[in-house]
Parts: sequence; structure tokens; C-alpha cells
Amino acid sequence: MMKQKKKALVLSGGGARGAYHIGVLEALVEAGWMQDGQGPDIIAGTSIGAINAAALASGLGVAHLRQLWMQMHTEDVHRLSDDLPPLSRPLVRFLLRSVLTSQAHGGAEGYALPDSERGQSAQKLFGRLVDLFRARPFRSLLDTAPWRTTLAGWMDFSRINGPAAPALLIAATDLQTGRLEVFCNRPLAGRPAQQIAMDHLMASSSIPIVYPWTELGGGKYWDGAVLANTPLDPVIDLAGDDELDILVVMMTPWDADPTLLRERAGIMPQDLVQALTLTLDWALLASYHVAFEALEQHNRLADALARLADAAQRLNDPTLLPPGHLPQPIALPTVIAPDHLMPLDWIIDYEEVTHERLFALGREDAMRALAARG
Repeated sequence: MMKQKKKALVLSGGGARGAYHIGVLEALVEAGWMQDGQGPDIIAGTSIGAINAAALASGLGVAHLRQLWMQMHTEDVHRLSDDLPPLSRPLVRFLLRSVLTSQAHGGAEGYALPDSERGQSAQKLFGRLVDLFRARPFRSLLDTAPWRTTLAGWMDFSRINGPAAPALLIAATDLQTGRLEVFCNRPLAGRPAQQIAMDHLMASSSIPIVYPWTELGGGKYWDGAVLANTPLDPVIDLAGDDELDILVVMMTPWDADPTLLRERAGIMPQDLVQALTLTLDWALLASYHVAFEALEQHNRLADALARLADAAQRLNDPTLLPPGHLPQPIALPTVIAPDHLMPLDWIIDYEEVTHERLFALGREDAMRALAARG
């Protein structure tokens, strides 16, 4: 009797664009690839992907997740950090107004520089920014305390850490060593299962400089997307010799024609936030290409060693046998991703209209990817 393949879902980071995952999940449930409220066998995530992955492991259905996303606004995610020097706060609040204020709470259109700042000379305003970068201690521009409160209503950690939940892997970056850390509710790479808690989710979502690092188990952690936006290797390690059907959900076009990308790119970044967003887009995409190439190299090695083992058997020469356990080839993942760049502002846009667009886009891209693989 043939052993059934294990199903693994890998959700990438991307801030507010995580609403895209919800549309993908709707399509996967409709297509019968996963059971609503249960999820696949393995779920791995980075940053907002870790948040949505943990929500799935908590047993939330797709309709419930959609509702939670529609109720969420910028103020439910972050606020200006208390680390900022008092004199620089009005100026920083003005510069980050699009990141701090949602349409549901008045929007940022009418947010003007305070009168106390307008009369300042360019030299004094520059001095305020210098004070900002000299601040001690300084951890971040924004504080994620609201995000902790919001997510507390999403997660069921008793289920996540119980036998009913799928295997959950959460990627983070150790900022003191530069190493990737993967937290898992199942034994992984010789380590016992870990008790996943809110700090693990916050660690995976701690965007460097923008959000504060998260202290956990004596270490300090930043966003996992710094090193692994799509953590494929730990998923493969966890599966062992089991066959895998892997779906990777990205929010950046991963194999689009460069000429088409240039034509569809639209305007260049118009401000600091957009420039940082585009930089993050390309960094996340590069992270996946590295993971994908490593998987292809694994398969080439597995094929070469299998041929060597076959030659040893045919020639009756045991010295040709490769030492140890032969690696098994792994089917390349199915990638669900848009075919063009999303608007740069969507990475920080926690608005209902944008969420609806992302739901629809994720669903459409998932249906297309599933149809293409038959």
C-alpha cells in the first residue's frame, strides 16, 4: 500500500499583505487540498506568515480568519515607540503618518506638521533627526504592544501545542549570531518539541529597526525574513523520508519575465517607506531563490548517489556504495504568487478595501497555480 504524501504549506512574510494568504487558503479549502479548521500536515511561516500559520494551527477556519483581518487596522498592529527622544517624536510622527493612522480612524491626509515644528529651520529639523539616531537606548521606530493584544484574541496556544494541531514551524533570526532559528511544536533536528507562545510569533515578526527585537530564552530575535522568508529546509527535515506535497505562498512575483516586470512596475518609490518596501520585496524574493536552488541541488545529489548505488549493485562492488543513508529526491514545490508587483504601500496598508483586494488576488493566483499543476 502506497504511503500518502504529507502536505506542507509555507507562508512568506510581507506585512499587511498577509491578507493575500487568506484568499489562498479559501482556494485550498475549496479545492480540497486542506481541511478547513484543520490545515495541512505541516505549516511553516515567517513574519506575517508565521501569524497566519499559527492561526491555522489554532484551529481557526478561513471565514473566521477573513473576519479577523477585516476588523484589523493599523492602530491594532503598532504605535510610535517610546524609545524615541521626546523632541523628535512630533517630527517622526509626521514622517510616519501613513504608517500610524488608518482610514478607519481619520486617515493621514489631514495630518500636518505641528506648529511647533513648522517654524524650525532646516538645521534644527536635521538636528532632531540626529537626536533620533543617537538615542540611547534605541530599539525601534514603532512599538508592537498593540499587535500582542490583537493576536491574543486569535491564538489558541493550548491547541497549537497539543496533538490535534498540525506541525508548526516558525522562523526567526538571532540578531546576536546571525543564525536562523526555527521554533517547532514537534521534535526537529534532534531537539524536543517546543512550547510555542506569543513571544515566538513576535520574534518572527520583529522587522529590524522598525519593530523592537523580541527576547526569548536568553536570545534576542528579529524577523525571520532576514534569512529565510520561505523556510523550506526545516520543513524537509521535519518530514524525514515521507513524501511531500509542498505549496509555497509568496507575495512577490518569483519567476516573472524581467521585461514584463519593468513594464508593470509603475512609478518609482516616492518616499522612505516605499523605498524600504521595495528593498524588502527584493530581499524576500532572493531568499526564496536561494531556498529553491538548494532544493534543486539536493535533488541532483540524490540522483547522483542513487546512480552510484545502482552501479555498486550491478558491479557487485560494495566500495562504490556511498556511506550513510541515501537522500531521497523531493518534489519541487508549487508556488502560489502574483505575476506582478503589488503596490508598495500595501505592505503597511491595514485597510478593509486593500484586504478585500488581497483576498481576491490570493484566491485567483491559488486557483491558477492549482490548475497549472493539474
